[in-house]
Parts: sequence; structure tokens; C-alpha cells
Amino acid sequence: MRALAVVTSSLFDKIEDSQKHLIEIDNLKIPIAFIEGTPPDFEADSDKYANFVLVKKSSFSLNYRDLGVIEGAWKKLNAEKEDTFYAIGSDFSGHVAAIGKNVTTLAVGDLVMGNCFYPESENGTIPGIPSNHSSKEYEIYHWGKLIKVPDYISSVEAGAMSIGIQTATAMIRKANIKKGDNVLVTSITSNTSFFFLNALWNLDCNVYGLSYSGKNTEIVREHFTFIKDVFGIKENKIPEKIFFDVVLDAFSDTYLPILSSKLNLHARYVTCGIFNQSSDKITNVKPINLPLLIANLMIRNVSFIGNCLGTTEDLLTGIESYKTHKIKIDSIFTDGDTLAEFINKTYNLGSDKFGKVVYQYT
Repeated sequence: MRALAVVTSSLFDKIEDSQKHLIEIDNLKIPIAFIEGTPPDFEADSDKYANFVLVKKSSFSLNYRDLGVIEGAWKKLNAEKEDTFYAIGSDFSGHVAAIGKNVTTLAVGDLVMGNCFYPESENGTIPGIPSNHSSKEYEIYHWGKLIKVPDYISSVEAGAMSIGIQTATAMIRKANIKKGDNVLVTSITSNTSFFFLNALWNLDCNVYGLSYSGKNTEIVREHFTFIKDVFGIKENKIPEKIFFDVVLDAFSDTYLPILSSKLNLHARYVTCGIFNQSSDKITNVKPINLPLLIANLMIRNVSFIGNCLGTTEDLLTGIESYKTHKIKIDSIFTDGDTLAEFINKTYNLGSDKFGKVVYQYT
């Protein structure tokens, strides 16, 4: 059984070069590698596993959130002298290898993906992402944390979807977009914003994009032809006469201070994340004028909505839209590629990408 993991330095030294990499997070160089392990025991007839499912993974992908998981794992492992590791990974797909005796919603052989429902408990299990270790080639899940993948989605696509779809659909539901609204999607080339845009195809609104770097915006406009315009932060190109009814924002600490004066009355500002997640970035955040920020929101009667993931219904609704609009996969990596290539492409280091990057087990 393989898994992608943060590893101790002693273990890192024993792994072949193509299967390991030092990932840089601020001032840290953290050792990660593909490791070999033993599949978990699963007794299908036992009471212990009655409500559980053993999944053999087909693919997995990393998200921005994994950088925080990687840093947190390294803080616990960096002083260890023994060979040990912490498996990582967020999104995944896989086939059911075995089921517990109480499981009726899934069958052996079904292709499944994670169900990240949040914040309410569903299906008799706890809310949130099914696992922080989803690169594990074999993993046991409660049946309620999985959904069967429809035929029109491949195993590679399914390994990149759950978190993005569930988050984007929930945010658009909460944004209550009306006909003719001006909708701004920030960080237009990010993976999260790709899911926002894919959910906006058939809504009768005016969609604009915002980019911090200004890179690769043309390829986004070519794919999402309904986008009216893309503005650049660095060039200060947001038109003075355009104000927004809805903002869908993946990195509120970057964009909210800039956009608080560009919102219409009764605007809805919906965000699902922050950019400054690492310990180094958090301690070096530039101060903002909080009274001015709050005043701008208050005088416009803006609704500021924080969002984490979504419901099962959000996931199913979002998946339905992929019947007509396929998820864009930038790259697929396998064991014939180096780990460095996969990580660098995933986090857009040294090479441009558009769409998700997926690792496929073969």
C-alpha cells in the first residue's frame, strides 16, 4: 500500500530520489515522500466494521489546505529520530473493496468519492472532511462519508472534486444570486474559483473576475466565455463605476480590505478561506484599518458570510452540473513521474496550470 506522507529526516534519507521531495512552505523545507505500508485489516462480518467500507483508491489530489496540514505534521515530526510519517491528502476517489454487514447504500466495486458535509452531522457520523490522509491507497471510511460516483464522472475527475464542489455550491446557495446581479469571483485562476465559475454557467448574472498576479487570466476567459471582464489588483484596474452585489472569495484576508468600498447596498460577501495560513504568514500579516473596513460594510448593509464546505445536497447538486460542464484536469501523474513534478505542478511552482492536478494509482 502506498501513501504520500510527511516523513522524518531519517526515513527521507532512505527513499529513492524520484519518490521524495522537500516542499518549501515559507522558510521551511519539509520532507515528503511516497511510502510503502500495510493495508488495514478489515473484517466484513465483524460488529466493529458493520457500518464501514474499505476503499482501494484510484486517485487523489492535494488542495491549498494541505499546506497547513503538512506544516502542522512537520512540527510534530521534525524532532523524531525514528522512521515515522504522517500521510496527507484531501480529495480522492476509489473502488469499494469490502463492506460491513450493515452497509446497504454501497456495493463492492462501486466507484466512490468523499462526502465532506458540514457543519451538521449526517448519516450517523461526524461532519467534515472524511480524512486528512486520503492519499492512502487503502483506507476505511464510515459509509456515511462516501457517495457513489455517477457514470459521467471518471475516477480521475472524482479524485479532484468533493471539497471544491461542496464548497462552491454551498457558497452560491448562500449568496442568493439574483437576475442581473454583478458577481465578482476573486483569485480567478485558483482551483477554488474554478469551481465557483463552473457553478455560475447557467445563472442570469454578470460575472467578473479578479486576479492578484494577473497571470493566465486569458485562458480562464477562453474557458468560461460568460465572464464579462477580469480586473487586476496590481494594476489597480477595477473600474470606478462598477460595484458588486455578490463576491465569491477564496482568500478574504487578501481581498476584503480592497473590495469593502466596491460593494453595492445589501451586497453578499461570501468567503471560504484565508491566504495567510502558515505560521510565518500569520505572524507577518500587514495591519489593516479595521474601523474603516467595518464602516464600509455597515453603511452598505453588507452581509459577510463565512462558509466551510457544505451539505450532502450541495455536493449532489454540484455534481449534477458536471453532466454538461466537465471538470478541467490540468495534469495526471502516476508512479512513472517524480514526486517533485507532481508537487510543483499542484502548487503552480515554476509552471503554469489551469485546472486540477491529480495523482492516479496504477
